[in-house]
Amino acid sequence: MSVERAPYPPVEMGPHRVQREGPVVHVVIRGDTSLAEMRTLVSVYQATVDEFGYLLILLDMTASGDLTTPARQHVTQFVQAHATKLAAAVYGTTFYLRITLELISRSVRVLARHTPAMAFHATETEARRWLAEQVRPLRAKG
Repeated sequence: MSVERAPYPPVEMGPHRVQREGPVVHVVIRGDTSLAEMRTLVSVYQATVDEFGYLLILLDMTASGDLTTPARQHVTQFVQAHATKLAAAVYGTTFYLRITLELISRSVRVLARHTPAMAFHATETEARRWLAEQVRPLRAKG
């Protein structure tokens, strides 16, 4: 997958780093994530869906902390509304956070009747490779 990396400046989100790369939003979580930070992140997600019609989330959880309940609820609402338009590749996660992300995915499946494409990977390279494979199915749904 060829990704244009240019015109998107990094997004400030507390200790976290968010960088858009075309339809890919690369999120590096460092520590806990608050509702205010999640609102900022979701606005980047929404802008990407608006521009491309789909969203590829590349999520580095190597140094992540906790996700507050309001932050979790906020991102779950976004995912419910866009379940067929996104794919998320997660790398570097702990067992606890993997379970949390899987629970979010299951709640979306129950409430929205769609399961967003999500996969866990050992490395960023593997995650990017998997995301590249998701472009065609997401475009077809668009």
